[in-house]
Amino acid sequence: MKLPEKPVLLAQSGEKLELAGNREATVDGCGGVLEYTEEAVRIRYGRGVLRFLGRGLTLHSLAVKTLVVTGYITEIDYAARGEMLPVREAEKEEP
Repeated sequence: MKLPEKPVLLAQSGEKLELAGNREATVDGCGGVLEYTEEAVRIRYGRGVLRFLGRGLTLHSLAVKTLVVTGYITEIDYAARGEMLPVREAEKEEP
């Protein structure tokens, strides 16, 4: 599983990301879901955006700002405000 290059940014103002192997991620401090498919989950997180890539991804909510992403997680990307998330291979192929 590939982790973000800037892990320090993942723990801003009370936000927390916990991983249980590559099958489950618990996110405290979720500010809303921006994208949700079986291959990608993108959420507002702190001052940026957090994206999970994988297969069979599903969302479960524990509380208002807490959610759990389950499935086979292959990559996690983070982009702070003003930065862009890396382009996925599937996005490169689309016209």
